[in-house]
Parts: sequence; structure tokens; C-alpha cells
Amino acid sequence: MTVDLTGKVALVTGAGRGLGFAIARALLDAGATVAINDRTADIVDAAITRLGDGDRLIPAPADLADAAGARRAVEAASSAGRIDLLVNNAAVNVEKPIEETDDEHWDLHLAVILKASFFTVQAALPWLAASRGSVVNIASELGLHAIANNVAYVAAKHGVVAMTRAMAIELAGSGVRVNALCPGTMDTELMRDCAAASSDPAEYYRS
Repeated sequence: MTVDLTGKVALVTGAGRGLGFAIARALLDAGATVAINDRTADIVDAAITRLGDGDRLIPAPADLADAAGARRAVEAASSAGRIDLLVNNAAVNVEKPIEETDDEHWDLHLAVILKASFFTVQAALPWLAASRGSVVNIASELGLHAIANNVAYVAAKHGVVAMTRAMAIELAGSGVRVNALCPGTMDTELMRDCAAASSDPAEYYRS
């Protein structure tokens, strides 16, 4: 099926690499103008260079771990005059057992995955309501079930699924659609980082 997004504007968070980059490329190929968010301007600029269509790409660098960063990303995206789609993809995944999970580790996962998604939706909501747009929150299969040694990530992704349900109910009357995707294992840089940090990368992929 061919989707024509000509004239639409999308903001994709965590778009510097991996799934976020692939989503940005697909939206660009469909004709959309795409705001590229990641933590730093260097990461964003590198992604824009790789995507290679600067006329329809908007740099939106910001660390979304706090609400001010979310507002900066949305402000950059809105320079196009509208926002039709928000894809909340920014994530972090550092696996640790319960005994080694400290408050910094816990707060990082909740901030980057759950808090960032909420406050980016909040900041973009006036634009999305005006365009009767859509939010797609990238959760995970680990937002539906759990594994060992990854409690902070699992908790954050479960939170994304629950938040999506609550937002969908609350925003239905405004015409803003809110959905979540729960992908499984993919060959992305984040997955490779997790495998490399494990004691047995080959077993990590098999499990």
C-alpha cells in the first residue's frame, strides 16, 4: 500500500539511528516533511546528511529527558507551520539485575522512555489538535510481558502502553489519535549495544 504524506509534517524522536532513523526515512519517502530529533545537534546533523533531502528535513535536537527539551523539539518541528504526526521513539536500554539498579539507572529509563513521551505529546498537542493528527508511541514487546535483568526498561515500556491507552481515551474527542507499537527484536544499534554489553552476545540474540 502506498501512503502519500505530501504536505504533512512529522516529528520523530530518537531519529538519529536505528528504528527512529528508519521511521524518518519511510516518512520522508512518503512525501512528509520530517523533524529529526536526537540528543545532540551532531547526531541530528549526521542523520540529516544520511537522509539526504534537506529541503524536507528539520533539525530538532534536544534531550527529551526533561519537559523543556520536549518543548524545544516541538518548537523546532512547528517551524514548518503544522505538526500532523508525532512518533515517540526515543529510548535507552541498559540491562541490570534488581540488586544493581540504583536510582540514577531507574530515573534514566523512566525519563527517556516514559517522561519524554508524555511531555512531547503535551507540547505538541495544540498542533496535533489543529491538524487532527496522530501520535505513535513506540513501546516494545517488553511493554506487554517481561524478562529478567531489565526491570527499569520493562517498567518504562509497560508505562508507555498504559499511557497510550489513557491518552487515546482522553484525546478521542479532540480528533487526535494515539496508538502504540510493540516491536520485538530488531537488528538496530541499540540492540547491538545491549548484546555487546552482555556476557554472551550470541546467547543474548538467541534468547
